[in-house]
Amino acid sequence: MHHWDANTAIEETLFAMDTLVQQGKILHAAVSNFSAWQIMKAIAAARANHIAPPVCIQPMYSLVKRQAEVEILPLALSEGIGVCPYSPMGAGLLSGKYQRGEEGRIRQNDLYRDRYRNPAYFEVSDRFVAYADAHKLRPAALAVAWVTSHPAVTSAIVGARSVAQFNETLECVDLALTPDQRAKITALSIDPPTATDR
Repeated sequence: MHHWDANTAIEETLFAMDTLVQQGKILHAAVSNFSAWQIMKAIAAARANHIAPPVCIQPMYSLVKRQAEVEILPLALSEGIGVCPYSPMGAGLLSGKYQRGEEGRIRQNDLYRDRYRNPAYFEVSDRFVAYADAHKLRPAALAVAWVTSHPAVTSAIVGARSVAQFNETLECVDLALTPDQRAKITALSIDPPTATDR
């Protein structure tokens, strides 16, 4: 389920997903772009009706977009749900391409330009790319390695515009961040406010 459907009861959608599981047309139900309350509502509805619950969450998550850390990632750990974030490189912002003067979605697409318009994201990007360069690491690979080093994350969804970009990103599988490295990289970013921040 790619987005929450405000016009359809979640039970109806889950029964349809459960039917697909029972027919062998899909293996599991999963959600993307749901808030934590929506995920828990879906889980509760599935449990109450004894049908297949969502077993995986696909949130946006990167060093510049850390909102998932507030409630979604803790929820996943608590409920034992897989997490496969998308956009771990922040639409290329964390790849170093903009520092090199290259083109990308943020410069070419209004949706992405608006999504990443906050100047603080570019400041985080500059600090992150400088950190990667200082440690002789490819920023794209390091960005994905940082995302996958979170204990709630199962895997990350990566994208590339070329085979060369994809190969650079795949170097993430050889990067096992220590807790100290993760903490230092996290400190380059801005902590999102807690769920109970008033």
